[in-house]
This record gives sequence, C-alpha cells and structure tokens, in this order.
Amino acid sequence: MDSFSIHRFTQRRVSQQALADWRAQDRLGADDLRAAWQSTLPAPADWRHWLDRVLLCLGTALLCAGVVVFFAFNWADLHKFSKFGLLAAALTLLAAFAARRPSGDMAGRAALAGTQIVSGVLLAVIGQTYQTGADAWQLFALWTLLATPWALAARAAPHWWIVLVLGNVALLRYCSVNLGVGGMFELLFSARWARETMLFLLGVAIVQLAVWHLLAARAGALGFRGMTGPRLIGALVCAYAGWLAAMSMLSEWVAMFGFLTSLLALAGLGAWVRWRAFDIVVLSLACMTGIGVIVMAAARVIVSIDGDFGAFLLLALLTTGLAVAAATWLLKVWRGESGSVA
Repeated sequence: MDSFSIHRFTQRRVSQQALADWRAQDRLGADDLRAAWQSTLPAPADWRHWLDRVLLCLGTALLCAGVVVFFAFNWADLHKFSKFGLLAAALTLLAAFAARRPSGDMAGRAALAGTQIVSGVLLAVIGQTYQTGADAWQLFALWTLLATPWALAARAAPHWWIVLVLGNVALLRYCSVNLGVGGMFELLFSARWARETMLFLLGVAIVQLAVWHLLAARAGALGFRGMTGPRLIGALVCAYAGWLAAMSMLSEWVAMFGFLTSLLALAGLGAWVRWRAFDIVVLSLACMTGIGVIVMAAARVIVSIDGDFGAFLLLALLTTGLAVAAATWLLKVWRGESGSVA
C-alpha cells in the first residue's frame, strides 16, 4: 500500500472515531451522523484498488512458493547446473521486469520482492549441492545481505519487512548455535545462558527500533515509512522483554537485574509510542506484556507465601483489574489522539 493510500485510510478511520465520539456526546444528530458517516466509507474505486494490491501480493507469494516446491519436488531429477541456471534465469527475468517498470510501480515492486525470496532459494540450493557444514544462521545472514540491495531498489516498506524478518531469524539461530543448543526453541526454554542471551536480543531489538525511526526521519524516501515496520520491531521488544522477565522471575533464584531491565524496556517503549511516535497497537502490546510481567511477579510472591486456592483467586482479580485499567486508559488515549488529529 502506497503512502497516499495509508494516509487516506488513516484519515477515514480518525474521522469515523471522531463522529462516533460526537454522537456519544449528543453533539451530532442521527441523520447528520448517517450522512457524515457515508462520506467516510470507501468507494468502489477504493475497493478495486485494494483488491488489485491484495491479488498482486498473493500472486507474488504463490509464485515464490511455486519456485520452492518445484526444486523440492524435482531435486533428484535436475542436474546441479540446471538448478543454478533456472534460478539465475528467474532472478534475471524478475530484475529485468522491475527495471522496465516505472518508479514506484506496484508490479515492479512485487517483482523485486520475488527477487528477494528467489535469492534465498538460490543460496539454499548452493548449500544443499555443496555440503560445507555451514549452519543455517549463515544462510539467513547472507540472505539478509542479498535482500538489502533489492529493498534499496524498491524503496518500499514491505521489502524492509523481509530484511527485518530474515535478519532476526539469523540472529536467533546464531545465538542458539553460540550457546551450543540444537534449535531456537531450546534457546528460549532450556539453554544455560538463555537469560543473558535474551538480554542481548532485547538490546538488539531496541537498537533496531531506534535505527528504523532514525532512518524514517532522515531517509524516508528509501522506504522507511508506515507503521508496520516499527510494529514488527515493537512486538519483538515486547516478546523479548516478557520472556526475559519470565526467566528472571520463574528461576530458582530471582534475577532482579533482568526483571528490572524488562520493566524499564517496556516503560521506555510505552513512553516512546505514547508521546513521540504514537501507535496504539504497540502501546497495547506493551501494556499487555507489562500486565503479564506484573502478574508473574505477584504470583512469585503470593504463591511462595500461600499456595492455596485463594492465591490463584487473588491473581485472577489482579489480572482482571490491570486489564480493565489498561483498556480504559488505552481507549482514553486513543480518543484523545483521534480528536486532536481530527
């Protein structure tokens, strides 16, 4: 979705929220509300525009999946040079198609997204053909590097989402190998230095968020626009902070440094998306994670004192109260922000 469409969608959503608030305050009659609401609904042209984008993205995803399935199914029947030649030809055709399209064209950007995926398939085919014993994190790291030039060429946010996902998968896999465990789930659940590694991953995620906002302010033309990129990184920050707090509180000895670091990271993220770069989605994620962290800490204290049924009842009441308070505050913040924009 281009920046103009995103802006139009946001304005429509803000207008609807303002109309609903005015109706709730009896500042707008039912007939006036109906007429004004109709003007905020998408027109048939908007639906066609949206459907074109959705079908284009779906077609690109299916094409890339078809390439992967083709090589997986015909692996034994294809010569190694045939595999390399077919993938090189696919990359060349996609890049040539994108080069011939006008700047900012959606079909050209879809072709560049295809080149990002196919380049990773080429790396996987090379790794399977010439077994060197390299680990999967090296594949994803090289894939991230190869995907970056195509994202620079596309100058669109979705291409940077691919780079973000690949880079973070490579980082997770590297950490699991560095700790000597077999997989990423073992890193999260049973590794000896899992808490320290999660602290490192939390710091890296915070750096990623800072870099994204810096590039959005200084180099937005390169594609660092929209809300999805910061939301992906914000979700990572919340996940790492929550898991760090869980490992700190549920271990045999409470690690206060990890627990306090988790709370500080969540508070900093919440303050940033509340007052500097408002985003109700990330703010909600931070509140939800904070509730989980607080309930875990309370459970550690209450259950250690009295593990009877009453302890679980108190935890249920605490969770309900925090959820209600957070929902009320989030709704108030959202309405205030929508009213100021309107």
